[in-house]
Amino acid sequence: MNEMEYHINLGAWRSVFALPCELVDKHLKLAGAAQLKVILWVLRHSGEGFTTADIAGALTMQEADVRDCMQYWVQTGLIAMEDNVITPALPVEPVQAVPMQPQQTVPVPTPEPVTEVPEKKRPLTRPGKPDMNYMNLRISEDSDVAFLMQSAEEILGRITSPNDKAVLLTIHEYDGLPVEVILMLLQYAFNIGKGNMRYIEKMAINWAEDEITTLSAAEAKIRQLTSGRDAANKVQCIIGAEQHSPTEKESVIADRWINQWHFSGEMIRAAYEVCVDAKGKYIPKYTNSILERWHNAGITTPEQVKQEKQNRKKTKKQDGYEATYDISEYESTSVTDGEW
Repeated sequence: MNEMEYHINLGAWRSVFALPCELVDKHLKLAGAAQLKVILWVLRHSGEGFTTADIAGALTMQEADVRDCMQYWVQTGLIAMEDNVITPALPVEPVQAVPMQPQQTVPVPTPEPVTEVPEKKRPLTRPGKPDMNYMNLRISEDSDVAFLMQSAEEILGRITSPNDKAVLLTIHEYDGLPVEVILMLLQYAFNIGKGNMRYIEKMAINWAEDEITTLSAAEAKIRQLTSGRDAANKVQCIIGAEQHSPTEKESVIADRWINQWHFSGEMIRAAYEVCVDAKGKYIPKYTNSILERWHNAGITTPEQVKQEKQNRKKTKKQDGYEATYDISEYESTSVTDGEW
């Protein structure tokens, strides 16, 4: 058998294009796979002029994802936008990163020293979101922040935009939630179909205010939230409501009925029917007032409800008039104002 000969195929090497050193030295470890894919295509077509639609078609990507990737490269200064046409930018001097600072206040005279130091509080107004330069600096110098940004994309199953990353960094550095707690929050939000950053930020602020800053506290909070959502789904079945993702208020009130007051499905249905008979529709606040009264009175069965109703009718009859059901007490309280 003749020995096989090898040779280098120079065909592909006869057509090459240059890469900025900054792309490899700095952004290779910071950018995601899709962002690198997009920048390579852009540099290959340097000088031609193209749009995000051209890139999306060439790379079989969604144009919205391409725009997010391009926004990253525009903010780094490697790409320029002119009249919606994208061109590689000329090298520029690096911009000094400016750390995110809380809202500044006008200095006031220092008061006399006191023995007790007041608790430090965050400003009432949230600071502006950090810019790309500061985010890149934090990602490059803090492995925890880099891990947060990478894991967030894996959990949410999508490329996070610069604004998404800014929100995550603000939650970590301003609200004070540790990376592992933020990742648990992201996983929970994604599991219930609410992986949008607006919901995540609102939830993170609530967690920070409740001082949920440890894994054990986060696990307990998620168990509570899950229990409430399960209870709300049960209530939907009990009253025959259309199945939907429970709101926070629905979860809280259902958790109270089922997990705190331990009412059975029969009792919840009975309170629901009393509400509909009195108001013509289901009003959670009104139904809650009925169940709260039963809970305080120790009424736990439909038979006790019937007995209480008969006793109240006898009392009204003795007073000179009769009513089919006494709802005046509920109607006179503010709890019946509005559905919630």
